[in-house]
Parts: sequence; structure tokens; C-alpha cells
Amino acid sequence: MPEGPGVPIEARAGLCGHCEHARIVTNDRGSQFLLCQYADVDPSYPRYPRLPVLSCPQFRSDTASRAADRRERS
Repeated sequence: MPEGPGVPIEARAGLCGHCEHARIVTNDRGSQFLLCQYADVDPSYPRYPRLPVLSCPQFRSDTASRAADRRERS
């Protein structure tokens, strides 16, 4: 897993880096955190999971959701 300050959070996040439930939150000081929005539906999921996430039953590829968004806009 890539590490270091110059590596984007998506590359360090494991599955969350490519999940439709994930959203990057940046604080006032520029630090970035990955928020799992699935935690709004199921409180048993951590809002800010420990990274990298290597397995998750609720993983949904953001690639599929981006493709669906493009189809809807066409």
C-alpha cells in the first residue's frame, strides 16, 4: 500500500478509496479524512474507518456509479 504525505488518500484507503459510500473530508488545516456515508444507514459501520480497508461487505465500486451518472446525463 502506498504511503506518505504526497500520496492521495484514495491510494492509501484500500477499498474505501474506490467506494461510492466514501467521501473525502478536509479540515481547516488541510488534513484529509475518509468518511463512510454508509454509517448513516447502518450505525454499526465506523464513520471514519481505520485505513486501509481490505474487506467490506458494503463495498460498491464508484466506477459503476460514475458510469450510471454519465448514462443518466446523456
